[in-house]
Amino acid sequence: MTGESRATLNRTDVHLWIAPSTGPSGEPRRLREYAADLSPEERHRADRFYFLHDRAQFVTARSLLRRCLSQYADIAPSEWEFEFNSFGKPAVHRRLGVDLDFNLSHSRGMCMLGVTRERPIGVDVEKRDARISLPDLLHQVLSEAELEELRHLPARAWKSRFLDVWVFKEAYAKARGQGISLPLRDISFLFAGGPQPRLTLKPSLGDRPDDWLYDFVRVPADFHAAVCIGRRGDERLRLVLREPPRY
Repeated sequence: MTGESRATLNRTDVHLWIAPSTGPSGEPRRLREYAADLSPEERHRADRFYFLHDRAQFVTARSLLRRCLSQYADIAPSEWEFEFNSFGKPAVHRRLGVDLDFNLSHSRGMCMLGVTRERPIGVDVEKRDARISLPDLLHQVLSEAELEELRHLPARAWKSRFLDVWVFKEAYAKARGQGISLPLRDISFLFAGGPQPRLTLKPSLGDRPDDWLYDFVRVPADFHAAVCIGRRGDERLRLVLREPPRY
């Protein structure tokens, strides 16, 4: 057991935990120590990665999740149990009796975790130099309104704008609990009004933009990151960046 909980999370709080998965020289961090936090099934999954950097990414992300959750409840990192909805989104197993919601994302060299109390949350982080084929993705992911905004930008800015839109769409879809099974072209994050996007949704999604708070997350300059949180009416939420334990 971990002793007294060290993090206070109110109903209107949103905690974001961010940690690197590699050291300053790009080497994997304390993998053996982190692997001790994982379940046997997670360690088995980690061993199946062929490349060390992929194994480091997975182990660090799962350890971050478990260590951070242990800041809210008297449960050791290795004792957390999870269950999954029909779309594969994980949640704290109901038999633990803990009212926490979370979402985890990682990209090469960075892990990010969002935690709330009984409130849907989605987070996404992507490396700025991610290898993507824009011609293949633009018409699969972007709505017509987003494509129109993109056409007004210089070509050199297209990838950065695409990644901005992508992290918001991913965060929203994960908060909905359905991931990219949602029709992404029915979701629009539009930047015409300035640096912060405006969410619009097609009626087929059965949802209202006003029921969500969404924002960029401050991360190192070589990453894009966003968070999306469910809210009720004009509810004011407080986003707090937390320092991960022992990272």
